Amino acid sequence: MNSSAFSAAGVCLHTIFSSSRLTSLSAAGLIGVLSWANPLHAAVELNSIAATVNGKGITTKEVSFHMAPIMSVLHAKFPRQGPAYEKELGKARTAILDRLIENKIVLSELERRGAAIPDHVIDSEVKRIISEVFNGSETEFRKSLKESGMNMQGFRESQQEKILIQAFRAQQFNDVPPATSSEVSAHYQKRRSDLRDRSKDKVTYRKIFIRATDPENPGSTPESQLAIAEGLAAQLRDGADFAELAIAHSEGAFASEGGLWEDEDRVNLSPAFAEVIFESETDTIIGPLKDPAGFIIIKVIETKPGPAPSLKEVSDRMRQEVEIEKRAARYNKWLEVVKRGAMIERRI
Repeated sequence: MNSSAFSAAGVCLHTIFSSSRLTSLSAAGLIGVLSWANPLHAAVELNSIAATVNGKGITTKEVSFHMAPIMSVLHAKFPRQGPAYEKELGKARTAILDRLIENKIVLSELERRGAAIPDHVIDSEVKRIISEVFNGSETEFRKSLKESGMNMQGFRESQQEKILIQAFRAQQFNDVPPATSSEVSAHYQKRRSDLRDRSKDKVTYRKIFIRATDPENPGSTPESQLAIAEGLAAQLRDGADFAELAIAHSEGAFASEGGLWEDEDRVNLSPAFAEVIFESETDTIIGPLKDPAGFIIIKVIETKPGPAPSLKEVSDRMRQEVEIEKRAARYNKWLEVVKRGAMIERRI
């Protein structure tokens, strides 16, 4: 399961306690309680600062934490790195820092109010994610955290912030028109692919694998092997037969069958590799991609997405998400006004 599963986890609060008054509301994904209590966070350590918001720091470590899953994909897609890599890296870093700055603005407002989420709510959300996303396997959950460069403390903190911000949006911008049936249906169609059981995704593809070093050529280096892979990819893009080149050059499994992998389960692929392969169009030459052992060239033949729930099964969730989007429009306008008055300094 790739790391994007965490970012897809939604938020749902059924009750908010504000002073002594109880307000009911809902947003998408989990059930929680927002209490007004002690301040949210201790002071941020003032070293390796990526940005400051009203004097409070966002560390480069925080940025790197959120960049980890993106980096694994970029490293796979751009073995030589270079200008295209740097451009994609810069775009991703800017987008993440923008989001962290916006979150810090909202969290500062919540801290001023003394907002906090009880630990048991975070515990419930972690359990929900393990149950729904990882089929109840805590081992797979922790493995995915590790592969994403995350740890449990950081993950829990990210969930806490997500819940707080969603709660703030729902509480402050809840006077929106209810979602109509047509809006719910249209939103479901847009989200249907995201809602599928990705653990049941399958793909048929051809693959050429070139080792990072050639055991039969002591003078080989990763650089020379990458050049070989790039040459093969160029031939394929010029119309060469994939199966013939795989038989002649691939050192991977099924090379003798033209590098054909049929109905391979997504769960058997590394998260970064799966992300690239399932986002690519069929019959497109992908790569060379870098993996720990060498370089891979792929041609996707067919993808079979896992089953998606019916609209009936997720209608309440879709209705909530539509209303969240409506609130988001007002939230974003509010945020732009607040940002103009905030003291923001970027350092990266």
